[in-house]
Amino acid sequence: MSVVPLLLQNDQLLYDALIHLGAFSGGRFPTQEELHWQTGLSAAAVSQALDRLCQSRILKKGPDGAYSVLPRPLYLHYREFRSFGQMLESAAGSLRVDLLFAGPAEADAYTAETLSIPPAETVIHILRLYSKDDIPFAYEEYDVLYPLLKNVPKAEFQKSSVLGILQNNLPPDSRELVQSQYFSMLPSREPDQRYLQLPPGESILRITGRIYWENQPICSFTIRADADQCALKSRRKFP
Repeated sequence: MSVVPLLLQNDQLLYDALIHLGAFSGGRFPTQEELHWQTGLSAAAVSQALDRLCQSRILKKGPDGAYSVLPRPLYLHYREFRSFGQMLESAAGSLRVDLLFAGPAEADAYTAETLSIPPAETVIHILRLYSKDDIPFAYEEYDVLYPLLKNVPKAEFQKSSVLGILQNNLPPDSRELVQSQYFSMLPSREPDQRYLQLPPGESILRITGRIYWENQPICSFTIRADADQCALKSRRKFP
């Protein structure tokens, strides 16, 4: 039996159907009936998957209820997930990770929606900056359900991956964590220019995703990187 939650399998089916039907290559957005026949999902499952892709900023739902694709989407992927640190293992140069923040924080509207928690509920927020040969090139932000990591010392976030910390703080008989991730290329915004020392409008690679335990989202994350610096462009040929 697959360890991938059914909702993620449905998201992947819907995403693949949107590619097949041309929604990401300039074609019209298919009707929900077309997506129902293409995916084999029920009408309710199609509607729920569409809403989750909107939460992930892959799709957009207009005031009239019509869906459209957001600019320059690349791909949604939950198979063969590798952490950002693993992506960088073969990168040349001296790699350094600086912990900029780790502790309680209020969840913003997007995080609350992603983790299915009330707005402004407390989460554990982690912000880390990656540098290569003393040149910053990426930063990652994690928001984790507060009860899971409330007793973890701050120093632990400096030396260990968030995924590893999560796994170590779940019951020993827990099933494997499952992650979804979505890659896109976007113009830089103010925090990118501040953390990565990039000029306004410079393209960056963004990776967004969630971590699931027992079919429930427990963590959301965003990684923003100077793709030219971290050599991630060559890792996969994006569609």
